[in-house]
This record gives sequence, structure tokens and C-alpha cells, in this order.
Amino acid sequence: MHGHKYFLTILDDFSRYTWSILLKSKAEVQSKVEHFINFVETQFELKVKSICSYNGPEFHLTSLLASKGILHQTSCVETPKKNGRVERKHQHILNVARALMFQSHFPTHFWSYAIKHVVYLINRVPSPIIGNKTLFELLFKQPPNFTMLKVFGCLSYASTHVSHRHKFDPRARRDIFLGYQTRIKDTLFLTSTQRSFLFPRMFTFMR
Repeated sequence: MHGHKYFLTILDDFSRYTWSILLKSKAEVQSKVEHFINFVETQFELKVKSICSYNGPEFHLTSLLASKGILHQTSCVETPKKNGRVERKHQHILNVARALMFQSHFPTHFWSYAIKHVVYLINRVPSPIIGNKTLFELLFKQPPNFTMLKVFGCLSYASTHVSHRHKFDPRARRDIFLGYQTRIKDTLFLTSTQRSFLFPRMFTFMR
């Protein structure tokens, strides 16, 4: 869906906070990594000191990293265990995403929404490894808001716009919950006909 074929997993080595970036091709990796470095410098006022990745050709970012003074560590060919922390996180994301797809009965072309939802959840689940804190709390220095956590793919009813309805039209439409959007403070839904996406201002979840 939307032309995405891959996702890039980025893991903060300190907090274990994870970002998932959707890709249409592996050629996008360099621009996405550059945008992420700029994001970190602006939002956290910190400098990226080193990047560790597997030894894939899409991570040959010599000129970009040299211009930023960033060290690049790579694992040896066909030894993903040497990049174990992010490899385990990647497998964790895939395992939970499969479970979400099974329970929601979504067709496989919705995989990207499952991946994004899983990362959202993982960043907000307390971990005994870090004193039962959440990854979100370690990075942002405040606890996450749990009030909006809902089941992926659950039934919901979104309020229709007043300007688009007749006096006797339904006041809400039947929708399916797809997850959260980070760039806009809103929740993403799929219409029950699976023909359009929407960000309603008011909605009610059925579970």
C-alpha cells in the first residue's frame, strides 16, 4: 500500500527507543538517514556520534557521515548477530506485527500500518531491563499517555462533518482503527468500505 516495500528500523542505543521509516526502495536509505540525523539535532539538541548497521550497500554513506563527523560501524558480511540489538528489535517488530495482522484479519497489503502501530506500542511498554520504565519515558523524560491505546483494527464510529451531511443523514460513519499519526496530532481510520482514509475530530471506539 502506498508503494512501500521495506521499512528501516532505527534504534537509540541509550533508551532503546525505536523509529520505523517506510521505504519504497533501498535507494531512499541515504536521504532518510540524513533527514533523521537532522531531526535528532533539531528536536533533541544532540549530535549523532556513531551509527552501527549491517554491511549492506544501502548503508555505504561515507560522504554523508564524514561531513557530519559520525563514526560508522558495520557488522561483517552474513553475521547479523554482531548487530544484535537492532536485529532483535527488528524481529520483535515483525513478530508482533504478524500477530496484529492475524487478529485484525487485515489483508497483507496493510502490513505498513501494523509495523507503525507495533513500534508505537513497543515504545510505550514498560521493560524490566530499564527498571520497568518505558522507552518513551527514557527519551522524552516524561511518561507516555496511555488513554488513547486501542486494539489495532477495532471497530469505531467517527463523527461526520456537519457541512457534508443532510439533517437526516447519519451523524457517524462506521470505520476501522489503523493507528496513530506522529506528524499530526490525530488518529487514522479506514472507512468500512476500505476506499478512503480519514482523520476525524471526534470518534468512539467499540472496544
